[in-house]
Amino acid sequence: MYSSFYREKFNGIAVGRVARSQDFTAKLGFYHNEYQLQYIFDGERYFFVDGVCYRMKKGCLAIIDKKMIAKTCIIGGKYHDRLLIELEESVFSPLCDYLGIDLQSFFTSHHGVYQVEDIDSFRQVLEAIENVEKEDSSDTRETKVKLAVLRFFSEHEKWENSKAIKFSEDGVKLHVEKQKRVHQVADYIADNYAKIDSVDTLSKLFYMSNSYLCRIFKEVTNFTISEYINLCRIAASKEYLMNDKYTMTQIANMLGYDSLTYFERVFKKQMEVTPFQYRKRITRHK
Repeated sequence: MYSSFYREKFNGIAVGRVARSQDFTAKLGFYHNEYQLQYIFDGERYFFVDGVCYRMKKGCLAIIDKKMIAKTCIIGGKYHDRLLIELEESVFSPLCDYLGIDLQSFFTSHHGVYQVEDIDSFRQVLEAIENVEKEDSSDTRETKVKLAVLRFFSEHEKWENSKAIKFSEDGVKLHVEKQKRVHQVADYIADNYAKIDSVDTLSKLFYMSNSYLCRIFKEVTNFTISEYINLCRIAASKEYLMNDKYTMTQIANMLGYDSLTYFERVFKKQMEVTPFQYRKRITRHK
């Protein structure tokens, strides 16, 4: 089952709400590996961070640091109605600066799951987004959504102590253990993307056969191992591209690519622009 309520993209922020009972490889959002907020209106999902599983139920919000790559999933075919908010760093970071908020530090510090259903500032975020279809002026709609999100960030002391408790239930223990094993592999890839040369290297390191590792990794993350390695590499490349001292060839080599041409092809596939175009765009905002 899959139902889409709305999808809206503004300058630097995108929102989308869907209800579904299974995960899909197709992406819900517009951006690629940007900061995310995922809110559960109904149903449940599971969120993994630092080897710990959290159950996201109605009223839960996952704050996802783009450097960590989203790790949420369905276990056992559970239904959920989810809102996804994506924030583009090059646009949203200057807005946060005006409020004295370091966007990178904010997401690094608050990466996790929170119960925010009763938090007034987050209710205003939901109200602003739910009204996007009712406003006539696109400028007004965009401004209201951004201001609501910024207010939520600025009032973090009201909700940062409402973290969700760790999940433990024998009925899904086997599923959770499989999730943990895959996310251990994913965490290793995130830390070592530049030196991983084959699936065989990973399977030996984690004592699994190649076929089993590939199967459960795809099942849990919706990515093949190769796709996930590229996802981590492109996420890292965006940091390198902000520094003019690195040439494109140097960046490709630091990421573990033998070919600049291949790096450019993978980057454009994920980001829809070339590395050069991305560097040019972000330097305009400095």
